Amino acid sequence: MGSLILCRSAVAKHPYYVPELGIRIYSGEELSYFIYHNLMLLGDHFLDERLFRFINQELGMPELETKLRKWAGQADQAELLLVILQDIHYYDDTELKAFRSELYRLKAAKSTDLMKEKADYFFRRRRYYDAIRCYREILTGKSEESGDSAFLGDVWFCMGSALAGIFSFDRAVDCYQHAYELLRAEEALQKIYEIHLMDSLSVFPEELFADVPTETIHRWKENFEQMKKQVALDGKAKEAFALTNEDSVRRAVGFCRLVQDWKNEYRRSQG
Repeated sequence: MGSLILCRSAVAKHPYYVPELGIRIYSGEELSYFIYHNLMLLGDHFLDERLFRFINQELGMPELETKLRKWAGQADQAELLLVILQDIHYYDDTELKAFRSELYRLKAAKSTDLMKEKADYFFRRRRYYDAIRCYREILTGKSEESGDSAFLGDVWFCMGSALAGIFSFDRAVDCYQHAYELLRAEEALQKIYEIHLMDSLSVFPEELFADVPTETIHRWKENFEQMKKQVALDGKAKEAFALTNEDSVRRAVGFCRLVQDWKNEYRRSQG
């Protein structure tokens, strides 16, 4: 789950699998943590037969299951999520109050703001295709409200970053151009220039850079080179390099694990 969780309740023999994140939930505390920190991921399908069976058979909480079944389809899902947190007792009253406030905030939010938050959530999780789908829904006007120039410029910028994440560089450049037209932000031009450094064959709108000072271009290039060095020293690249010091057996096992992690991460990014 990304952090240590002290579990006092029953530990499931058959965990609850969350395919969107590729994780398995083994306890009521982990279920609470998942709900508390992933509201954007919980669609109307979350409270289903699979979850009810898990709560009853694996967590040993038949009373909670009965309560959820009774109110499913009648009460608002947000209220039922709060019921789960209250019955498991992992979060204290202050934290539950904050959770309730977040539920109310999301319920009152404009559809475009909510869709943007959902898209940003997917982007942070590297689920780029889901993020792109949400950003596009805002830009094509399928949401109830249209945003102002600053909001739409931010959406274009974020969609450009998501497209860059799947190496669709020409489409990313187009999005960054739209963002620059609306925001006049230097960061949009910097992103276009960075794409040009990564892929010299991608579209490069030179006319946008006519008035950019040479020292600014130089600074962007230096930042890009520093970023490349940092990437080589972080994450899985760092893990892969560390494996070169292991013996042949551990090295082979380690590389297999890393490749499988990359595959799983890629599958999750496909949505």
